Amino acid sequence: MSHRITRSDLLRALDSPAAVSACVALPSRLESVRQTRRFVSDQLGRWGCESLTDSTVRICSELAANAVTHAEPDAEGRGEIMVSLTFVAGEALIAQVADSDPTPPVPKITRPQGLAESGRGLSIVTTLSDYWSASPRSDGQGKTVSAYLRDHQQALAPGAPSAADRALPPAGQDRVPSEDAAGLVAAAEPGGTALPQLDFSKPAVARVCDYITGGTDNYPADRALGRQLLAVAPWLDRAAAAARAHGQHVVRHLASQGIVQFLDLGCGLPRRRGRNVHDAAQDVQREASVVYVDRDPMVQAHIRTLFEETPREMGLHADITLTEAMLAQPAIARLDRRRPMAVLLHEVLPWIDDDKARTLLDTLRSWVPNGSVLSVVHAAADSHPESTPDLVALYHEAGILYQPRTLEQLLALTADWDVDGPGITAVPLEGLRAVDGREPLYGSYAFTASASEPAVRRPGPDALAHTSVAAGGAYREATR
Repeated sequence: MSHRITRSDLLRALDSPAAVSACVALPSRLESVRQTRRFVSDQLGRWGCESLTDSTVRICSELAANAVTHAEPDAEGRGEIMVSLTFVAGEALIAQVADSDPTPPVPKITRPQGLAESGRGLSIVTTLSDYWSASPRSDGQGKTVSAYLRDHQQALAPGAPSAADRALPPAGQDRVPSEDAAGLVAAAEPGGTALPQLDFSKPAVARVCDYITGGTDNYPADRALGRQLLAVAPWLDRAAAAARAHGQHVVRHLASQGIVQFLDLGCGLPRRRGRNVHDAAQDVQREASVVYVDRDPMVQAHIRTLFEETPREMGLHADITLTEAMLAQPAIARLDRRRPMAVLLHEVLPWIDDDKARTLLDTLRSWVPNGSVLSVVHAAADSHPESTPDLVALYHEAGILYQPRTLEQLLALTADWDVDGPGITAVPLEGLRAVDGREPLYGSYAFTASASEPAVRRPGPDALAHTSVAAGGAYREATR
């Protein structure tokens, strides 16, 4: 059994003669969150601590964001936060953030009201560190929050998990309370279900997609499922990348048409700078704003950390299938319903069953202002019928509903929306080698649809005969 880290381990590391340290004092302003990330990344690079950089950057920027939000300025309206790093090679990295607020960061129980963020941000510190604690500053003028991370280069006891590879531990003497107490699980709406816990022992859709597309925000369970998926569908990584690229293209096009409000439902993990929805929109419309919505608590922790200093982006932790409750949240209410907006469902509907998907679309149809646009990117069940059943089965074994749809099923699902020309298109995949003698031309369907008065048409039985599908750059009839 591996040694459990305690406060005595933290203090011993801080006092070690082998320790090296660096610190920076920053003003208690929002831009200091970005400066904290830069300081931590640069310093750990100098120490050769690349394996700890990602976790430490997130921990320190989260603590800095909390300090900026909650620390009171002094009598002259000034405030300061101190970010400190201490590294003992082969043992540990200690990250510390001090501020003027003496109140310890005790997580609070939250319900799905407002942004329901209180206490949830601290979960990222709990998740990524082996131990954390808060203590009064030596001058009595605030507190210091410390996070202990094992140096991954050290030889761990056989079977001992690292902080990034294990599931969240149960509540204990040296940990924050359980996830329910930390606000990671919002109370269920009447007749609804609770939001999921942050659990790294099981695969999550957002993290599996991150692995498939070459990201680093994934864990062993996600990678194990991702490898199985790619084994039965080697084209899946191209399909995911093509779907995301198409979504970026659509956002830029909608912004060029004058839309400056975007609601990204089931947004998934944020990408590197320049590859998110707000990046694409603001390339065209500098005043564009985005509300990112996802039920995965890790997604919202990342969004809160990455977009803390960009006031035109906001995250909302909510279940989009509880659509009316989601739309009542203040983060959504900030959208101006007197102006058109774009609602994005990019690779989201395949994870929702027919009844819930239909309710979601119907509720959105009644709620969005006239002139608004729905953008859908959806996994195509008929693009590669040989491997699609295997993908569905693998997700099912992992406890995840996956429901790619055929063109006919997608048309039936979106019957109350006025699909724009040229109709539903297939997102082409390029540069693929043949798979079992057949090269999939596409992995997803995509379309935009308008919300306008009067109520739009419902496709009749012959609708498929008039729906063109673009595949590999050439059009073919959908009924072929």
